[in-house]
Amino acid sequence: MVKKHSAIVLFLLAALLLFAGYLFYQTQQEPNGQRPPARAVAVKTTEAAIQPLARQVNALGTGLANNSVQLIASSSEYLTYLNVIEGQSVQRGDVIARLNDVEQRARVAELQAQLTEQQRQLERLKNLAATQATAQSMLDEQQTRVNTTLAQLESAESRLRQMTIRAPFDGVLGLRSVSQGAYINSGSVITTLDDISVLRVEFNVPERFIAELSVGMPVTIGNVAYRNVDFKGEIKAIDPRIDPVTRSVRVHGVVDNQDLRLRPGMLLNVRVTLTNQDVLMVPENALVPLQNRQYVNKVGTDNKVTQIQVQIGERIPGWVEIVDGLSEGDEIIIEGVQKVRTGVTISRVE
Repeated sequence: MVKKHSAIVLFLLAALLLFAGYLFYQTQQEPNGQRPPARAVAVKTTEAAIQPLARQVNALGTGLANNSVQLIASSSEYLTYLNVIEGQSVQRGDVIARLNDVEQRARVAELQAQLTEQQRQLERLKNLAATQATAQSMLDEQQTRVNTTLAQLESAESRLRQMTIRAPFDGVLGLRSVSQGAYINSGSVITTLDDISVLRVEFNVPERFIAELSVGMPVTIGNVAYRNVDFKGEIKAIDPRIDPVTRSVRVHGVVDNQDLRLRPGMLLNVRVTLTNQDVLMVPENALVPLQNRQYVNKVGTDNKVTQIQVQIGERIPGWVEIVDGLSEGDEIIIEGVQKVRTGVTISRVE
């Protein structure tokens, strides 16, 4: 048993001596005992460059009709005429509906006849007054009667006009809510009328952009129903008040809609172009995020890497603005960033 343990010890000592000899041999082969230089890491690089950047604000908006009303009955009466073809375009002044107006027409005719007779009597009294054949008081009384009847006639004609419902502006009729011949109450909705030849777009913009907003700025509108179509418009109005809850300002834009493809109530994607300027840009995949900071790997003239912190600005798909930390022409790593660190030597690949 003792001999067996002795053999194991001798074997381990021999192995240790062989390993020490190997290390000594390797040291003798390397000049001055230094290790050979590490192999360069293959990466892909590019240069930070000045490029034009259009600063944009993206928002969700809602489509609104340029003008929109509900056409309602002014009094309770039978609906004797209905000219509503749903979805039809109408012109301002077109008759949409008419209520039973027989009584109003008779009242107007009665007052017109009464006014004619009173005016005839007034002219006769004026002639007599000119020759002092009648008292001035009788002339004044007759003038009062004429004025009273004239006021009653104007009121009756106004009520008669209200029995006919006309389009107040050019637009498109909506769905009808009543049928011809029905008895409807005052205030009943007959149909709707919308002017959508120009569509208003309501959206909110964060308050930090308010200094850059102005009436007339171009806007681009999109909708999921028309995936590859951009509708061009402009800002029409900016609310003077800031919403204290959302800290945003309400903006109205307008877009031409003569083909009526956009409709009120649509959810719209809105892009507002604020400014166009030249800025320093780098590919987005050059960034190395660390906690709340952003870094890039800059390549020096000796092909060695230095990781530096940068301050970023606006982002667009695939690119990011560098506000501070880089200069135009600086070489940075865009592929292989995970394989390098400060002090590493790199080799470039196409």
